[in-house]
Amino acid sequence: MPGRALRPIALVVVAVCVVAVAAPAPCSDSGSVLRKVPFTFVPERDYARVFLAGTFNAWSTDATRMNEVEGRYEIDLLLPLGQYQYKFVADGDWITDETAQAFAPDGFGGQNSVVTVDGSFEAVPLEVGDGRIVTEHLGHGQNAWEVVRAADGSVSLRTRVWSGDVEGVTVRWRVDGGGAAGAEAPAGAIPMDLVDGDGLFDYYAATIVAGATFDYFFEIEDGGTVFRQGPDGLVEAPGSAGEFRFDADEFPVFQTPDWVKEGIIYQIFPERFANGDPDNDPDFSEWYYEGLTDLPNSGRSNEEYFHLVDDWYDIEGLAKSPYRTDEKPDWYSFYGGDVAGIHQHLDYLANLGITIIYLNPIFQAKSNHKYDAATYTEIDPHFGTNEEFAAFVEACHAREIRVVIDLAFNHTGETFWAFVDTRERGERSEYWDWYEWKKWPLPDGWTSGGLEYYDCWWGFGQMPNLNFDLSRPNPEEHTVRDIDDAEVNWPVVNHLLDATIYWLTEIDVDGFRLDVAGEVPFWFWELFRGRVRAAKPDAYILGELWGASPEFVNGKYYDAVMNYAFFRDPLLAFVVRGEMDAAAFDSAIAPGRFVYPDEGVRAMMNLLDSHDTERLLTTAWGDTRRLKLAVLFGMTYVGAPALYYGDEIAMQGGRDPDCRRPFHWKWRDDPVRADVHAYTRRLIALRKEHPCFARGSFRTLLAEGRVYAYHRSAAGDDAIVVMNAGTERSTVMVPLEEAPPHDLLNVLTQETVAVAESGDGLSFEVSVPPLTGYVFTYRKSESER
Repeated sequence: MPGRALRPIALVVVAVCVVAVAAPAPCSDSGSVLRKVPFTFVPERDYARVFLAGTFNAWSTDATRMNEVEGRYEIDLLLPLGQYQYKFVADGDWITDETAQAFAPDGFGGQNSVVTVDGSFEAVPLEVGDGRIVTEHLGHGQNAWEVVRAADGSVSLRTRVWSGDVEGVTVRWRVDGGGAAGAEAPAGAIPMDLVDGDGLFDYYAATIVAGATFDYFFEIEDGGTVFRQGPDGLVEAPGSAGEFRFDADEFPVFQTPDWVKEGIIYQIFPERFANGDPDNDPDFSEWYYEGLTDLPNSGRSNEEYFHLVDDWYDIEGLAKSPYRTDEKPDWYSFYGGDVAGIHQHLDYLANLGITIIYLNPIFQAKSNHKYDAATYTEIDPHFGTNEEFAAFVEACHAREIRVVIDLAFNHTGETFWAFVDTRERGERSEYWDWYEWKKWPLPDGWTSGGLEYYDCWWGFGQMPNLNFDLSRPNPEEHTVRDIDDAEVNWPVVNHLLDATIYWLTEIDVDGFRLDVAGEVPFWFWELFRGRVRAAKPDAYILGELWGASPEFVNGKYYDAVMNYAFFRDPLLAFVVRGEMDAAAFDSAIAPGRFVYPDEGVRAMMNLLDSHDTERLLTTAWGDTRRLKLAVLFGMTYVGAPALYYGDEIAMQGGRDPDCRRPFHWKWRDDPVRADVHAYTRRLIALRKEHPCFARGSFRTLLAEGRVYAYHRSAAGDDAIVVMNAGTERSTVMVPLEEAPPHDLLNVLTQETVAVAESGDGLSFEVSVPPLTGYVFTYRKSESER
């Protein structure tokens, strides 16, 4: 389901020359000069806190707090030249700046404000060795991506500085008993490594072993000037900014499953993949379909009409229903897909190279998407039985394929047994407090829906929200972190946790995707992670969050999120829609490697599309070159690549429900589909053949015009990827940081290219056709590493 109530909590100021809805303005600054951009908000009433959110900070709702000054709120940001969209967020309310230069649609019926940063704003130069260190917007918040404790006792520390502004960063620490605070000789000090950059910030990291508790601070150096960074900010040496405190009890070990980091994810919408058992096709005999399976004499109805489509390949109704009088699609059609159908095609998936199957909900429910659960402990009878599903999981494991299932715990369906009991018995029901009722009883003739009667997900009465916290209404309970601050509704919580453990232990699934995860309390997910990891230590916990979500990815909550913000969205803008140049694309994806711990970054679900989005090939106007280029990037980037069923055979589809078409099993008869399948299979094999793609470092080599090149490297295994997202052939010189031991092999064309040395260093020339990507590989022996 789409995560409409996004809570993107970015911990960096991200300069991305891209707008959220409209086409972005190109980045034109050299990176050596920033501009000071003032923002002012004059409120019409009192607010406790006001933040600035926009494309410069991944729409974070609490990363950039504005300062109250005599009844107004102000802040100055340092930004490169470019165009940015923004809004004010005042106590959770999103407010357009009506004094802005321009406006753009926000995608929700309102407008974002737009500021164009040009030469008229005050310049702030950046230069290495000039002795001037720009300190604005720098900080070390001891967040999950800045302090990471490993199982071996080591601790990784990370901080950032403005790109191209300093000569180096050192971390200094002392263990307990190592001397008084501010002592001249701390217990240890090491230079930090410059690990990466996003075009705006350089990121420095170091790993130390200093025990369960220690104090530390950073020294930032440039041209003889030294600033010390601590909890009190940045202070020029020899002054002190205090010391950060590390306590192992405050930083749980964060480790994500290796099978995810090395895996290939394949998402399946169960009702539409394959019909393996026609005997269990929907007959709509369940009580909740009564009166909803017949059309009036006219043959048309705009109400719920549940029915089975006889022809698997009849997809017209998914774009426009033949049964409605309006132009809307058919949301109520079924095709008979089931677990048996997936089971029968496991060899197809194994041959493709899939190692992880992620299934949309399988629980019994009224709808075809099953996000409206009638129970959390039984599979839908038209998908199969619990025993059949357990056999399916066992068969997957025999092929070294893991299984992840979807959990929608924010809400149940209106057919859920506990909700039905409350609907029928009112406050006499022992489950009355499982939901937030506003009025009861429901009116005579009620069939579905009821926003005015009970709290439900985004107003959809078919999905009543569960009540986790008896002390506050939904959605106020979502942001509560400490369980001691909540009045826990333990019957609800225990039922959800017990159901989770059933699927994990009795059925042996390997992990969970958490639907609308940001609309469930933090403290519940902390309980959830504890129970899940105790039952199966290598289980995968994946949250559905559409924005930057670093507060969720750590040892308390999730392993990773669906990477819309820092993978899919920029990839569509760069490769599919052609709205973004390579430099802007590099800046857009880079924060995704820094706002999360490395363990989380490598477990991100890097999706191209999903059941909630238009299919990528449809967005690409049917151009399979763009689809193939997107697949190439996914298979060679950091994180777990994910395919939505049918991506590999060039399936198309508009928004829900058209993106949920039945799988096209006649793909072999279509040369275009067969070509995309062969290409995808080859790239999956390539990722498996080269450890650098799953475990290696990432370094941008070139971002010029529409050409993007990067280097992946791990333990002697190296690959260089060159992508041309433009519509014209492009010949470029790709710079290298080191000399490979031999000529580079283009594994997709089997051609080799030589590396040349010039006054500018090492490089190689390559001519790349339009909308095409190349992968060059080389291996080094131990003596050459």
